[in-house]
Amino acid sequence: MTSTHSHRPCGRILIALITLVLAAHGCASGPSLVGRWKAMEGSASVEFAVDGGFHAVDNEGMPVSGKYRLVGADGIQFEIRHGEADAEVVDARYTRLGERLTLAFPGEGAIETYHRIP
Repeated sequence: MTSTHSHRPCGRILIALITLVLAAHGCASGPSLVGRWKAMEGSASVEFAVDGGFHAVDNEGMPVSGKYRLVGADGIQFEIRHGEADAEVVDARYTRLGERLTLAFPGEGAIETYHRIP
């Protein structure tokens, strides 16, 4: 009985490690958007950070920053800050195929295609 009690903490640690590995695998199964992307047409760009932040510049050179989060299999939600005003929330759909990212904004009827840049 004494030897069983001495192995219990190791068993709990092993179960915790297996759970973490499975959770990490589940999170990593979708395509990552982290990195820098440039519009295929025009000068717009967007950079997604690991911490959920993003920074974008539109075709007119206007910078926009905020937070993003992935929703479901193909949704992305942007929370944009405009000074002290309430955050603007913009919902979009995304598709990533290799080094190409397409963002569709149903509320605006816009579709933007980007390619990954180093």
